[in-house]
Amino acid sequence: MSIDNLFKPTYSIAALRMMMGVVFILHAGVRVYNNTLPGFGEFLHDKGFPFSFYLAWAVTLFELVGGILMFLRFFVRIFCIGEMIILITGIVIVHSENGWSIIERSLNGIEYSLVLITILTAIFIAERKAARNITPLL
Repeated sequence: MSIDNLFKPTYSIAALRMMMGVVFILHAGVRVYNNTLPGFGEFLHDKGFPFSFYLAWAVTLFELVGGILMFLRFFVRIFCIGEMIILITGIVIVHSENGWSIIERSLNGIEYSLVLITILTAIFIAERKAARNITPLL
């Protein structure tokens, strides 16, 4: 892998992609470091998910490994789709009942997840265009 590949398809998309990789690495890393996976598994169990402890581990490993691969520009589109599914699921089962905001009157709302989904969508589209050799307009 050449270092030039890290900064494709554009510098702005590369910056977003790398930052998103770091965000998801840290998101999963904190869950592992603080040993909150059992609690995450119990939460998923309470929401009706089968094999909730293993699902919590699967989500965490997906975010950890996927974040590293995203940063390095491997399997970017697959990670974007997978993470969007995780985020949308989180919106449906957790965040939508808490409203829009993640601060002030309602905590844990949907705004942060929607921002992440928007950035992942932009990265996905840019990487798809790059794979098809379509030159970005901006």
